[in-house]
Amino acid sequence: MKAFFTEEFIEEVRMNNDIVEVVSEYVHLKRKGRYFFGLCPFHNERTPSFTVTPDLQIFNCFGCNKGGNVIHFIMSIENLDFVEAIKFLAERAGMELPGNDNSESAKEYKLKTEILNINKFVAQSYYNNLMSEKGSGAREYLSRRKINHAVVKKFGLGYSFPGNTLYELLQEKGFSKEAIIKSGLVIEGKRGKYFDRFRNRLMFPIFDVRGNVIGFGGRALDDTLPKYMNSPETLVYNKGRNLYALNFAKNFKDKKLIIVEGYMDVITLHQNGIINSVASLGTALTENQGRLLKKYAEEVIISFDADAAGQKAAMRSLDMLTNIGCKVKVLTIPNGKDPDEYVRENGPEAFKELIDNSMNLVEYKIGAVKKNIDTNTTEGKIEFVKKAAEILSLIESPAELEIYIRKISEQYEISMGSLYAEVQNRKSPKKVNKELRSFSKRQNVPDGKKEFLNKIEISKTFNNDKKIIYSELILIAILCMDNSVFKLVKDKYDLNSFSEENKHIASYVYEKLEAKARIVPVELLNSMDADKAGEFARILEQECNFDDSEKAVVDIINRLFTLKLENRKQEILEKIRNKDKLNLNSLQINELLKELNDLVFEIKKYSEP
Repeated sequence: MKAFFTEEFIEEVRMNNDIVEVVSEYVHLKRKGRYFFGLCPFHNERTPSFTVTPDLQIFNCFGCNKGGNVIHFIMSIENLDFVEAIKFLAERAGMELPGNDNSESAKEYKLKTEILNINKFVAQSYYNNLMSEKGSGAREYLSRRKINHAVVKKFGLGYSFPGNTLYELLQEKGFSKEAIIKSGLVIEGKRGKYFDRFRNRLMFPIFDVRGNVIGFGGRALDDTLPKYMNSPETLVYNKGRNLYALNFAKNFKDKKLIIVEGYMDVITLHQNGIINSVASLGTALTENQGRLLKKYAEEVIISFDADAAGQKAAMRSLDMLTNIGCKVKVLTIPNGKDPDEYVRENGPEAFKELIDNSMNLVEYKIGAVKKNIDTNTTEGKIEFVKKAAEILSLIESPAELEIYIRKISEQYEISMGSLYAEVQNRKSPKKVNKELRSFSKRQNVPDGKKEFLNKIEISKTFNNDKKIIYSELILIAILCMDNSVFKLVKDKYDLNSFSEENKHIASYVYEKLEAKARIVPVELLNSMDADKAGEFARILEQECNFDDSEKAVVDIINRLFTLKLENRKQEILEKIRNKDKLNLNSLQINELLKELNDLVFEIKKYSEP
């Protein structure tokens, strides 16, 4: 996708979007010395481990390991691909996009644009159908559901005629066959026949957060099954990355969003002034949808169906939203009704009262446990206490824990002491807040320069291949910071020595240094995927400047050779262990043993200080 724009244009876009200014639009940042700190927008934390380094124009989180430059930040926070992020940042900076080329990524971008234009045109056509004489049946259905015209217009509701006329209509309007089929609105059959996906259905356009029509939902107006049908996944529509009506609800002043299951639930709520409601586009929320909610809301209230499937989906959603840092509550509607039905029968004020009485995560989970246990019996009470203690053991705040223990103790006639003991038994004494620990390590780095092995620690959880890739990135970072060691590095570790994952980056750096050109380290991030960009950002933030760069280079190259030799050693040991399966003869085994002996000697040589 990067080929759609030249490297020069990408770099110009990055330079015209200061990372501190961009990140500040999403995260409250405070300056401390060289860095800006804030709570990470990508995971739940109470102590800031998210840093922005203005002089390097990078961000990094020591809690969830996300990092990179301003482009990677926008890709993650806005759920955009690379091309979309460049376009987003170019528009933000008031830059004009260059003309399209004939690359594959350019063709895909054009196809996406054409599909969006098809969706926009079809949504208008469906609306016109609804307003026509033939749409009277669909209008009567909406009237029975008490949906007024203002809301019909706001949500762009429409009607798909019976029959198969859409392909011909879109062809007449000049849309390409490829885009028509890939929009998912038309199905290509055998013998050159084309079928409308949606026929005789009430239509619900699905918008992305920027207001583009990206797909459709359709409700059958007769006995046709399935009752509800949605667009398939397309180049522009991914149900796990979008939420119905978020384009309308995202700017709600109280930063509170209510998530329901159905289109009609959302529409009825909006019509009745509850405009902060959205719907999932499937039964269970995905993590991407959770992050969208977290971006626009400080509190999320879930209202799923009261049946088993709905409650199971609610429980999964609660855990997922909590894990990514959302404050979550659950709204329970009496008698198992859905929001649409409840509001039509009881009015919006009654529903707002349900919102005010929503249960928090702990209350909901304990209530769910209680439903399935008879607490009138001794056995039931013991089982309930144990399961409640499991839930309470996840609470970190002592004050919050005491409130719940007191409440349960009084309600079920259990002493606070015994309940507290049950909770403590389930808390691991070795439980450590990893984010805080990582952040503390970062804060304790002395200002003075350190030697390489003390300054940058490679995770013990990495396997050797991962350590090689990471160590090579450190070597590249050192080269960027101190060009004077280039000859030493090139002589000891040429391009062919680099792993396939890092070869193209190393090639770019070597080429620039051969030409005696200046390298801006953050430029390298433009060509990296999100994971590698995060790793490289962390390395850059550790300040790869040293009192003795040559010694640092020798240290890292020796480590690389040791890791590669260790890999080969493991390969030989594996062969020897499986000598019978591999049908190795004595000569072959002796050759392997000789190589193994040589490797042990070589490893010792590179490992010596």
